[in-house]
Amino acid sequence: MVLAGRYDPRQSDLMPLAPTRDPSRSELEWFRANPGTGGYAASDGHVVVNPFNRLTPFENEALIRNESARIFMRDNASAQPTAQSFGLTPSQASMPYAESPPPMEPSAALRRSMAARVLTGDPSAGQPTAQQGRFAEELLARMMAARQAAAKR
Repeated sequence: MVLAGRYDPRQSDLMPLAPTRDPSRSELEWFRANPGTGGYAASDGHVVVNPFNRLTPFENEALIRNESARIFMRDNASAQPTAQSFGLTPSQASMPYAESPPPMEPSAALRRSMAARVLTGDPSAGQPTAQQGRFAEELLARMMAARQAAAKR
């Protein structure tokens, strides 16, 4: 949905979510030492939320939506953002990225991160460009189509 020429991130509330799981013993130890990390998209396709994070329940839900989008992009080659999908603003291009498993091509990880942030309305994305908004809309449509296809099976 585009409002006044801009993507409306409120529609991400409708997106399908990846399953969550409790952290493993090693993840728990890492999270305890890193309470500033909200959680992550695990390689097993689950979102793992840091139980020591300082996020509000609303922020934790946004984190789950954000990481769900990253998992979907990671697991679906056709949903991967490329340099042709959208450009990054100078402030976005200088953002740190953190996605596992390393090593990761920084531009691919940063584009997935930015796409997920734009999709979920994360303020750390800054002001999304029109290209980024269109990609977020297409990503949400692909996620919804995948959910509908899975429901028919």
